[in-house]
Amino acid sequence: MAEDNWDVREKVQKSLADLTASQYLLLYSDEYNLMSDITANPFEKTLSGGLTLAPRDDSLPSARLSAEGGVNQRPSAALSLSIPVGRQLIDYERRFEKGSTTDTVFGEAGPFSAFYSKINPTNNQYPQETNLGGTMNIGPAELFARRTRSRQEVVDPRYARFFPNPHQDTQEDTIGAHGSLPLGPGMVSGGVDRQFVTSRYPQHISQDARPVYQDPNVTNYRLGWEGPVGPGRLGLQGTLRHVRDVGMEPSLSGLYTIPNPLGLGGQFRATSSYVNPIDGESAAEAMLGYKLRF
Repeated sequence: MAEDNWDVREKVQKSLADLTASQYLLLYSDEYNLMSDITANPFEKTLSGGLTLAPRDDSLPSARLSAEGGVNQRPSAALSLSIPVGRQLIDYERRFEKGSTTDTVFGEAGPFSAFYSKINPTNNQYPQETNLGGTMNIGPAELFARRTRSRQEVVDPRYARFFPNPHQDTQEDTIGAHGSLPLGPGMVSGGVDRQFVTSRYPQHISQDARPVYQDPNVTNYRLGWEGPVGPGRLGLQGTLRHVRDVGMEPSLSGLYTIPNPLGLGGQFRATSSYVNPIDGESAAEAMLGYKLRF
């Protein structure tokens, strides 16, 4: 028996009541809602909007088509899909921008997550780039690994016949770990990662193999603490950048804030920093400030 028109109208009214003022119900069914939204930012002179196909059941796929642009912003568009697989989720997005198309896939399974993206330029002015990586959560810590590959034809077309391989390829690998733990009234956080960069250059017909250059490996160490101290909040951060066979670059920074110290709604800030670069002179800085809104 056909559903009564009053029942249908009641369902549509309930669906409309769940939307914000910037959304408009385009389609209603027992499984999906198709909605549109638009947002304008007069200060940044940008406009964005899109269509969203939202399921009523989280076990069903969802989709969104969006676009954005502005006076000082290149127009772009994206098509994204979210596909539930059991209790996990796989996201896919294709983004269209001036000069390139980017495909991205992201997935999660328990403590593991992984992503893959590929940037395809429409001309040789920009390099083709591939990114992939993953993470694994172990209690308060997270292990991660990333790889970035880029390829671009850098030889002038007039001389390409003299190069069996006219491309420049760069591969950057990063592995590391970071995490945080409570310490006293605050939290201590830290991490370490190491970067490996290899570049392969165009091969001339006079060369037996492509020239390969290995950058010095770089190891980064980070340690910090943040928490309440006295009437305010203190944050300390220290980093050490170690470039193999070149040197070390330490840096320290601190921030202390006190909200509303004078009862006027402002904020007191005290900042300090120190850095000792590998190829430069060390420098230190300290500043005191008071921010008040009118």
